[in-house]
Amino acid sequence: MATGIDLSPLWKLLETNFPLAGPRRDLRDLLGRDLVAALEAGGHISYLRVADTVACPHPGGSGCPRQVIERPDGTYLAVCGNDPPECDDVELILEDVEVLGADPENLCRALRRPLCTGGKVEAFAGLLNVYRVGNFKPDPSTRYAVYFVARCDPRDYRQALDGLLSHNDGQSFAVLVPTDRFISSESVRQMAMLGVPIVPLRGTVDIDSNGQLTTDADPRRTFANIGRRTSMASKPVVAEVLTHEGWRELDQNDYRRVVEAADEYSILADEKSHTVWKRDYGKKRTRRSDGIQAGYFTMIRAAVEKTGYFDPAVDAPDEDQISGKQIFQRARQAIDVKY
Repeated sequence: MATGIDLSPLWKLLETNFPLAGPRRDLRDLLGRDLVAALEAGGHISYLRVADTVACPHPGGSGCPRQVIERPDGTYLAVCGNDPPECDDVELILEDVEVLGADPENLCRALRRPLCTGGKVEAFAGLLNVYRVGNFKPDPSTRYAVYFVARCDPRDYRQALDGLLSHNDGQSFAVLVPTDRFISSESVRQMAMLGVPIVPLRGTVDIDSNGQLTTDADPRRTFANIGRRTSMASKPVVAEVLTHEGWRELDQNDYRRVVEAADEYSILADEKSHTVWKRDYGKKRTRRSDGIQAGYFTMIRAAVEKTGYFDPAVDAPDEDQISGKQIFQRARQAIDVKY
């Protein structure tokens, strides 16, 4: 039976090293020996050439990284390029210095199996590091385009998303990203309102020891919100509400109906009035409006919009980073049904 391997290290590395390539020795240090072996077994990375350099654990000086020298006996030596040398020589074998690289289109083709997409895979002309993975068909008569995008800056992601919106001219689609580290919550919300889900692959797609990409998620749930537009530009919007179905804009009547139905929810936190309604494990209902600060909602919103693990010291909005953990704890005490 194939053993599952967490693919998170690869997805994180892809955002800062795309397309991925490096000496096998360095990739093993970054990703782990088992993951590199699985990626090779599945053909996701393959041999390109012999490396000219390998990474140094203590980089410094203009001669870094270490230079690779081939000996007559077929062995290799990694030497410091600084004069005088600042680190020791390292004995290497051919396996260490073989450069392995990932073909982005091959990786996109491999994603089609676990995500149940089909159709042609191709680079997107005019947008760097954007690929069409194929199409997702929720039913025989409906087809949505699926794209893969890799960036390492929220503004760069926003530009790529805007480019895809322009190209699709009002049609809904889905976007696969390696992780959600560099996706702003505002981008996620705006795209969701246009029926465009942004799906982070970290935590969604892993790999087995034979090199097959796998997922425990049902693709119908992964892409469930494609085409579910919630924008109501023709109505005066007074608020937005986030539920299990995603973000939705509210006019005054919609907002009033949501508040009047507060008892139907386990939690209803209203940022407009700084009021929280909640049920204590389905028994006691409480309503609180004293001492609930605006920063609590900012923190909770950042947490619920985070697809993966939320660390308040890292993922909190910029103004709350210094005291992120304390604010998050106080916000949970005010809003979470467990308190």
